[in-house]
Amino acid sequence: MARKRRDEEESLPEIPPRPVTLAGFAGHARQVALLGRALSRSVLNPSLLFSGPPSVGKAALAWRLAAALQCVAPAPWACGACPSCRKAVRGSHPDIRTVTLETNADTGKLRKEILVDQVRERVVAPLALPPYEGRRLVFLVEPAEALRTEAQNALLKSLEEPPAYGQFILLTSNPAGLLPTVRSRCQHVTFGPVPPGEMRRAAEAAGLRGEEAESALACAAGAPGLLFSGAWREALSRRETLAALLEHGLAASRYADLAPRVEALAQEPPAAVLAESLRVVAEAQRFLAGGAAAEPLARAARARGQEGLRRVADRLSEAPAHLVRNVNPRLLFERAFLVP
Repeated sequence: MARKRRDEEESLPEIPPRPVTLAGFAGHARQVALLGRALSRSVLNPSLLFSGPPSVGKAALAWRLAAALQCVAPAPWACGACPSCRKAVRGSHPDIRTVTLETNADTGKLRKEILVDQVRERVVAPLALPPYEGRRLVFLVEPAEALRTEAQNALLKSLEEPPAYGQFILLTSNPAGLLPTVRSRCQHVTFGPVPPGEMRRAAEAAGLRGEEAESALACAAGAPGLLFSGAWREALSRRETLAALLEHGLAASRYADLAPRVEALAQEPPAAVLAESLRVVAEAQRFLAGGAAAEPLARAARARGQEGLRRVADRLSEAPAHLVRNVNPRLLFERAFLVP
């Protein structure tokens, strides 16, 4: 039996290390300072809500904060060398718990919502006992907007009156997807895009150089997580699709070509698509106001005109509220790009 367990452990995929110190963390100096002061004074709010665009660093800082709360010698952030920090780097600290989307056992596909049973089993029940070995019991909930209404209600009392050892960090790209009662029980920490200078340093740290770095920086748009994960390449493909929708979306004759692209967008995380869409539209608007743009986007800007771009931007800005009501993402994207 022991041999079997060893064989199974050896066959498990290796988990990439998760940084726990501030070394290499890009941007968000104000948020780092705010949380650092709270750590130093032991006045950290037990219920935190981190919100901002995807991949800008919310989850990276949340993990560092969780590690600091377990660190043997924080100053005030994690030292990175103690046994607790080494476990956090491996993602194996027993008192840092994640609540996220799980795979549906029947379909084998990732669920789109966090269910109430998950909250009861992974939060409410464990919270009744003290930490296994650390100083705090930390729950990271991401994406928090995916919590079903029943799951949010099940979480309310824990957020409002957690035990002294409880710590919640909810992460979201769409705070409107959370109940007002949940938001009101949390200290809200907002994150925005990382400034260009720090993004360039992040690109260098990610090993990106020359034209590749320029393409990556344009696609990442202030989100260093896209640089380190390589997901900026997916964003580049998405931008090409969005430029084509802007340029040809008003031509009925092109619908057969464009419909599969809209369908593909609808299969991606809606928050990421909406964020990228708004960036692309804003760049097109700046081009018409005298700025620079790549030729595909320049053609799209000229095809739509400033008023047409404004209408698209308005529809995209309204989309998060519709997604909260479970409107089909494909319908939202068709309305945004294929309607005059």
